[in-house]
Amino acid sequence: MKALRKEFWMEIKKSRSRFLSILLIVALGVAFFSGIQASSPDMRYSGDAYYDEKKLMDIKVVGTMGLTSEDVASIESIDGVESAEGAWSTDVMCGDKEKQKVLHIESVNETVNVLDVQEGRLPEKKGEIFLDGTFATANDYKIGDPVTLREGEDSSLLAVTKYTVVGTGRSPLYISFNRGNTTLGTGEVNGFGYILPESFDQEIYTQIYVTVHGARGLTSYTDAYENLIARIKDRVDGIEQERCQIRLAKIKSDAQAEIDDAQKKLDDGKKEADEQLADAKDQLDQGKTDLEEGKKEYEDGKQKLTDAKGELEDGKQQLADAKDELESGKQQLIDAKNQLSSSKNQLDSARSQLDDGWSQVEQAKDQLTSGRQQLASAQKEVDQGQAQLEANQKTLEENAAKLEDGKAQLAQGAQQIEAAKKDLEEKQAELDRSNTEISAGLQQIESTRAELNGQKQQIEGGLSQVSEGETQVSNEMAALEAAEGQLSGLRSQQEAVQAQYDEAVADPEASQEVLDQLQNQIAGLEGQITELQTQIESGRAQLEGTSAELAARRSELESALASVDEGLSQLAAKETSLEEAQTQITQGQAQIDAGWQQIQTQQTQLEASGAELAAGEKELAAGRKKLNAAKKKLQKAQKKINQNTAVLEQGQAELDANIQTLNSSEQQYASGIAQYESGQQQIAENEKKLTDGEKEIAENEQKLADGEKEIAENEQKLKDAKKDLTQGERDLKDGQKEYEDSKKKAEEEIKENEQKLSDARKELEDLEQPQWMVTDRKDLPEYTDYGDNAERLKNIGQVFPVIFFLVAALISLTTMTRMVEEQRTQIGTMKALGYKKTAIAAKYIGYALLATVGGSIFGMLIGEKIIPYVIITAYGIMYHNVSNSLFIDYQMSFALIASGASVVCTVGATLLACGKELQETPASLMRPPAPKEGKRVLLERITFIWKHLSFSWKSTVRNLFRYKKRLIMTVFGIAGSMGLMLVGFGIQDSISDIATIQYRDLQHYDGMVIEDSDSTEKEREELADFIRSNENVAHSNRIQFTKISAPNGGSNISIYLFVPEKLAEFAKDVTLQNRITKEQYELTDEGVAISEKTANLLDLKVGDTITFEKADKKYTAKVAVITENYMSHYAYMTPKVYEETFGEKPDYQDIVFTIKEESKDKMESVGTKILTYPAALSISYTSSLSAQVDRMLSTLDVVILVLIVSAGMLAFVVLYNLNNINITERKRELATLKVLGFYDGEVSQYVLRENVILTALGIAFGAAFGILLHRYVITTVEVDAVMFGRSIKPISFVYSGILTCIFSIVVNAVMHFKLKTIDMVESLKSVE
Repeated sequence: MKALRKEFWMEIKKSRSRFLSILLIVALGVAFFSGIQASSPDMRYSGDAYYDEKKLMDIKVVGTMGLTSEDVASIESIDGVESAEGAWSTDVMCGDKEKQKVLHIESVNETVNVLDVQEGRLPEKKGEIFLDGTFATANDYKIGDPVTLREGEDSSLLAVTKYTVVGTGRSPLYISFNRGNTTLGTGEVNGFGYILPESFDQEIYTQIYVTVHGARGLTSYTDAYENLIARIKDRVDGIEQERCQIRLAKIKSDAQAEIDDAQKKLDDGKKEADEQLADAKDQLDQGKTDLEEGKKEYEDGKQKLTDAKGELEDGKQQLADAKDELESGKQQLIDAKNQLSSSKNQLDSARSQLDDGWSQVEQAKDQLTSGRQQLASAQKEVDQGQAQLEANQKTLEENAAKLEDGKAQLAQGAQQIEAAKKDLEEKQAELDRSNTEISAGLQQIESTRAELNGQKQQIEGGLSQVSEGETQVSNEMAALEAAEGQLSGLRSQQEAVQAQYDEAVADPEASQEVLDQLQNQIAGLEGQITELQTQIESGRAQLEGTSAELAARRSELESALASVDEGLSQLAAKETSLEEAQTQITQGQAQIDAGWQQIQTQQTQLEASGAELAAGEKELAAGRKKLNAAKKKLQKAQKKINQNTAVLEQGQAELDANIQTLNSSEQQYASGIAQYESGQQQIAENEKKLTDGEKEIAENEQKLADGEKEIAENEQKLKDAKKDLTQGERDLKDGQKEYEDSKKKAEEEIKENEQKLSDARKELEDLEQPQWMVTDRKDLPEYTDYGDNAERLKNIGQVFPVIFFLVAALISLTTMTRMVEEQRTQIGTMKALGYKKTAIAAKYIGYALLATVGGSIFGMLIGEKIIPYVIITAYGIMYHNVSNSLFIDYQMSFALIASGASVVCTVGATLLACGKELQETPASLMRPPAPKEGKRVLLERITFIWKHLSFSWKSTVRNLFRYKKRLIMTVFGIAGSMGLMLVGFGIQDSISDIATIQYRDLQHYDGMVIEDSDSTEKEREELADFIRSNENVAHSNRIQFTKISAPNGGSNISIYLFVPEKLAEFAKDVTLQNRITKEQYELTDEGVAISEKTANLLDLKVGDTITFEKADKKYTAKVAVITENYMSHYAYMTPKVYEETFGEKPDYQDIVFTIKEESKDKMESVGTKILTYPAALSISYTSSLSAQVDRMLSTLDVVILVLIVSAGMLAFVVLYNLNNINITERKRELATLKVLGFYDGEVSQYVLRENVILTALGIAFGAAFGILLHRYVITTVEVDAVMFGRSIKPISFVYSGILTCIFSIVVNAVMHFKLKTIDMVESLKSVE
């Protein structure tokens, strides 16, 4: 075995190039497979990491009448909502003239949508703005620059219009270049800006941003995240009705209060104006009368003076007549009052009838609302049933998968039982060996234990002696402690005597005798103390020395004892270990016996499991039957709901008609009230005139009485009257003009205000309940496109790497097979020397396994980091959400799949090859295989060609067809690499031009105007006339452009329905044609024209019937044309077909227009003018759509580049590996050619000529293979709403062929140098 191991490593060293080629091929396959597969989830994780970091909102709520703080609180209280924050936003214009741009302004949020500051800072006070970094760069805005914002005519949200730029950067709401659409400017938003909330002059929010609890723990673009958001959106929708009713009531209440105040002010103004005008009128009339009288008096003064008496008599008669007229006027006034009272009674009766009518309308509304709620509840139950049905379907599918797994486990269990039997036999032999070793160990333990016990007795005796010595030391230490007590007593006596002596010295009466006695006592005590202290110190020193010796002795003995005890413990542990081993052996024997019993039990269980699997299949069939029954029941319930919905819609129509009738009656009532009030005013004016007449009669009577007196005085007055009359005429003329002007102005103002009040009342009456638009991240610009790109990358990863890996695996398989066949002589030698088949096969299996595992590990480490990094970084050019939040992790599942497949291919091939060779005898193996019988190749039969071939060419042709296996695998390897490169170029061809083809060759119009549904017919006509008459517009056509759906199994396809008003102009806007034949079609009344992708998804062809869904109703139409189309799904109808299909006339609410070629640069200015018309809501430009599609698909260029480079690398390794094997196998043949006199160049031509031919064949077959693979890949990676091209450009074939030839040339150059190293002595060696 040692020799085989050495031979194994020597073989790797000797065939280093072969080993490295296998390793590199496997590494390339694993790296490409796992790298491409991991790129899609890594891309999603990177995007999700950015969204979580920037706290991107999960749900956005917008209300048609705004949102209040109570709405925010209600949403925040919903179960599952983490936070809700109100915000403001509006679209504004900035810049001047041609540089005018549209900005979307938002308020800075506190908890969501964190801004990324690239330069400067965020706004900190009113009047500061944070600008879109891309917009600021494109329009040369810098920090500190002023910006003036202008709102539209219908908007007044901003409190401040002049701002200063304080920062620029990015917003998580805009992850790419698209900023959305608007109703201002050209219809396209150019950038965004953020200001503080106090810069908005509104209390009512325009939107609410919502974050969902638990959403951060889920990954965006996954079903788990989408389902969570959908549930919370449903809950938000659940409170919409209640909150909108509250909002409507509040708006109506506030509006009614404003209308009442305005009406009061108007009434007061009318009264004041009437009074002022009446006074002015009276003054003018009086002035006219005075003037006329003055003239008459002046002209007839003399006559009046002469006939004064006659005039007095006439005056009396006039007074009598005036009194009669006054009485007649009073009677007419009484009649007018009676008539006015009767009209008032009729109006009161009409008001009562109107109130009853409105009460009935409200009852009908309640009934309709109740019906809708019941229908909504029923629909909800149906939806829940559908969801449960889908869950049951999923459960059935999972159970079916489990049954398949069970079958696989059953087969695996049988294999495991066989392996267990072999394992038990090996364990039995191992137990017998262990039992013998344990018995010998126990005998050795007993002899060692006896020796250690003797040593232990000696040590314990020594420890007893040490203990006795320590006891003696302790006794002597006690005596010393007693002596120390005596010493302390002596010192106390000395101190007492010293104290007495000190007192005596201080006492003058003390005698010298007493002092001497005390001094002697002190000296005696000091002597005793000194002697005793010396004895104590000497004894203590001696005892401490003895104690140290005893401690050292004890330590030495205890250490020895511990060593002995440790030895005994080790012996005991060893003995215990051996006894446990004996126990384990016994247990092992029992386990082996139990194992045999278990194997028998498992075999029984396997048979039982087989029976259970059969029963499970029957249950699965029964479950499918129940599921189908439930589906039919749900379909019946849905049909009933649709019928009841139709009934409710009819009731709503009747209710609307009644409301219209009541509104008409209200107008008649209002007109009657106005007439009544006018009549009252006239009566009041006439009463005033009668009163003035009575007063005037009384005055005239007085004048007659004074007339005689005045006659005398009037002579002088006549002289002065001339001047007064001239001035009076002038003043009267001016007064009359001023009166007329004031009256006209007052009437106009009153009429205008009355009309405003009338409009306000009508608007208030027509005010409909507001609605909430509850959206999620999918409505953000480019968010969905980012997920679609990740999905597109996933689709590519499911197809292309598999083919790539298959080529690599087959080449590795060929390499190992030919290696075993090449070394048959060595195999025969080892077999003759007595090596077992398994040992011989282990060498080659280990060789293949080591190369494969090494390549797999290398490929996984490199591929799952580099390829996702390159691809996601490329996407970062378009999507800034991944530029700083790359999340690239190892996806072990993909690497394990690729590695496992590699091991199976290479090791499996090695096993098969070894098995085939090892079946032969050593003698036959040690001889080279018999050469194949020579046969004439096909070309030899074509004599006129064969005769003109040189020897080298004839030999080349024969070698090619003699080694068919080598020919096939070489051609297959080159064809596979060529095909993969061609697919890479072909994918680029298929996606690069679809936007251009869609919006240039198929849809020719430049823009589409979306009309405001609330605009009047007159406003729409004005807009259409402007577009038709514009000098820059080539032509235009009104269309109906609506989104409908078509059922497709369990889901629906969204289709854009296009109905032109002028059928003759349709061909100028849209071309209908066959993608393959380019045959063009006309839009006729025979049926509907649908796009090719739509027909493929619905499995329709010309003549079939397509089903549409519109407003929960289904309609059918005949398919007359299937047309080429790449972006979205379209259906084109003539007005007649539309009316026949849907039972109604088309509603042309949109306009498509085409700009003249010479005016293409004026498109935006034309769009800006169009949007100034009230009927124009927004504009969609095909150029913007085309650019957006190009940006979205351009990110695939790097993916395609990775595919092409990887395929090229594979081609190089495949060519090198196969050529290396070819030269190795033919080394003797090539050495013989050298001996025969062939130069190195001729030998190279002899071999490399074959490579050239095989490369040419591989390129030819690879082109055909690439076409088929390209078609399959393209149809696989497409998303439902997009169709890619199906053709490959000729230049792509050229590029792929040239690259393959270049790789072949490089490999041939390398092989040339290897051929030069072949030793000619090889040809002289014995074949045997």
